[in-house]
This record gives sequence, structure tokens and C-alpha cells, in this order.
Amino acid sequence: MAEALSILKSRPKAELLWASPRELLNIFQADKIGAHIITVSHDLLKKLANVGYGLEEFSLDTVKMFYNDAKASKFTINF
Repeated sequence: MAEALSILKSRPKAELLWASPRELLNIFQADKIGAHIITVSHDLLKKLANVGYGLEEFSLDTVKMFYNDAKASKFTINF
């Protein structure tokens, strides 16, 4: 994609489209090389909110989610 962008420099009206990235890393890669347009699915776009979120905090939130789902289902956990 970086090479494609380099080729486009001789065509000032052309823009590089990075279509349908599959993972967050691809969004950062497209931004880094200077892609003009990045098409992103809604599901992947929602994941951007987790960038910079601490792994420990994310893990704790996941455990809380499972706990709350179990409570809502009326199951009990016996210790």
C-alpha cells in the first residue's frame, strides 16, 4: 500500500483507498502511510474505543460481565 501511495504522487487528483481492514492494526497501518480513505466496518470501528485500555482493567471488566450475566440468569455459584 505504501508503494501504491508513492505511485499516486504523480497523480494529484487520485486518492488511495484502504478498503475493509480486518483488524485494528490495519487501521493504524493505513493511517501511518497516509491513506486518504479508510473504509471500516461498524464492528471494527467500535473496537477503537478499547485502544489504550489497560489489559488488567479489561480482564476485570470481562469477569464482571460474566458474573453479572450469571446473576441475571438466576444461577447460583456455591463456594
